[in-house]
Amino acid sequence: MGHEYVEMKNTPAAVDAYRRAVDINPCDYRAWYGLGQAYEMMHLPFYALHYFRKSVFLQPNDSRLWIAMAQCYETEPLQMREEAIKCYRRAANCNDREAIALNQLAKLHKELGRDEEAAFYYKKDLERMEAEEREGPNMVEALMFLATHCRAHDRFEEAEVYCTRLLDYTTPRQDLKEKGKNLYNPFTIGGLD
Repeated sequence: MGHEYVEMKNTPAAVDAYRRAVDINPCDYRAWYGLGQAYEMMHLPFYALHYFRKSVFLQPNDSRLWIAMAQCYETEPLQMREEAIKCYRRAANCNDREAIALNQLAKLHKELGRDEEAAFYYKKDLERMEAEEREGPNMVEALMFLATHCRAHDRFEEAEVYCTRLLDYTTPRQDLKEKGKNLYNPFTIGGLD
């Protein structure tokens, strides 16, 4: 019932429905998760975290719960990136079927200036996308970062592989192809600048 109220944008009624569900069955992780989502919609991240933690305690192998908690840690009022990283790691270890965790781990490490860790997670994300035969903006982002990273560390052969893949990638954005061409030439100064 709470989910229906969320769909109708009636958050107070959703909270009441989820609270009743928790009163009936305190071990129902979906009700705790729903409360977390409802409080997140009301821009109350501390309450949302409390309920997400309860849901994760009851269902620790569900990557969606870990991702929800990580995203809550990333919200503007909290900006707790280290905690978000821990949650995304748990999500990745729980077989993240939605393929969110690895990309987010790469982005967070990149934001924090940890390029080696970012490269590690971009590589893992790229491997996963290849295995699942997926394409999209995450693939372009991973290829760009890895090409730049390898080039910056004088690993030109590896950078060339990523640049070639980037050039072969069918993208409507001509600017990405130009950046890929610039990166491809190891003697070009500036690369992505």
